[in-house]
Amino acid sequence: MRPIILALGLLACAGVPARAEYPDRPVTVIHNYGPGTASDATARSIAEAFAAHFGRPFPVVNRDGAAGVVGARALAASPADGYTLLIGPMTALTSQPHLVRDTGLGPEAVAPVCNVSANMLGIVVRADSPWRTGPDIVAAAKQRTLLYGATGVVSLTALGVHRMRAAAGGEYQSVAFRSDGASLTEVLAGRLDFAATLIANATPQIRAGEMRLIGAFADRRYPEFADVPTLPEQGIAAEQMSYAGIIMPRGTPEPILARMEAACAAAMNSEPFRRAVAQFGIVVDHRGRAEFGRLLAQEFQSLGSVLRDLRVQPE
Repeated sequence: MRPIILALGLLACAGVPARAEYPDRPVTVIHNYGPGTASDATARSIAEAFAAHFGRPFPVVNRDGAAGVVGARALAASPADGYTLLIGPMTALTSQPHLVRDTGLGPEAVAPVCNVSANMLGIVVRADSPWRTGPDIVAAAKQRTLLYGATGVVSLTALGVHRMRAAAGGEYQSVAFRSDGASLTEVLAGRLDFAATLIANATPQIRAGEMRLIGAFADRRYPEFADVPTLPEQGIAAEQMSYAGIIMPRGTPEPILARMEAACAAAMNSEPFRRAVAQFGIVVDHRGRAEFGRLLAQEFQSLGSVLRDLRVQPE
């Protein structure tokens, strides 16, 4: 009797298809800013590493606009099946909910996977600009209103300039662009006075001698341009950081999140990622799921407090 029962059990099992291992098809990677920037290169390098790790395509789609909100909304609205993720700056979760009405976004709207980098923000000008320091910019802004480019009127880069104005004075008018690359192009063309940007996105132009870094909105100098004092070191109490990481839709199954967290750690040591780091001078800041989740919550609270202090109103 036992052999018959065993045989029947095996036949029953034979009729149940084996569950395919995740992922068993391509995974779409949303990058919430435009192409040709450090953050775009970071997203593509990690997607390349994921494709090698899993043996499946991880195609990258740029969904830029509204300081990252367009792409983040697309991610949040995607099925929580593990086949869509976002790699990019987290401003859409930490600052934009305080700045733009009804975004539907915030740290709890998504599932964190890992943090990838700490994006230092700063001010850059054309190499032939007469301004060489933060105080030079402030002095000029007290003579006339300066036009500057940022990824959104109320983006983190624009918030850095808000902090500078609050600390040192001057008048500034922001011009919103969909990506740092577009604002840098306008500075190089002479149509803007300066750009508030992720320094990594301007690194190729600074290296080429086309642009000059005025200073970082940070408590430490940018590693590649360590000879340039930070804006606080120059007497302007304006600090602002940005973080980039990987998120998935809220409700993504725990086993998938765990697999992606492990893959993220492996990607940090991959050749594609090391190439992107070397090309753009990216400041690597890897954090796992739990720590990344805490970071997002802390940034959300901190930026909300700062924006209220600056009396910046949601639009």
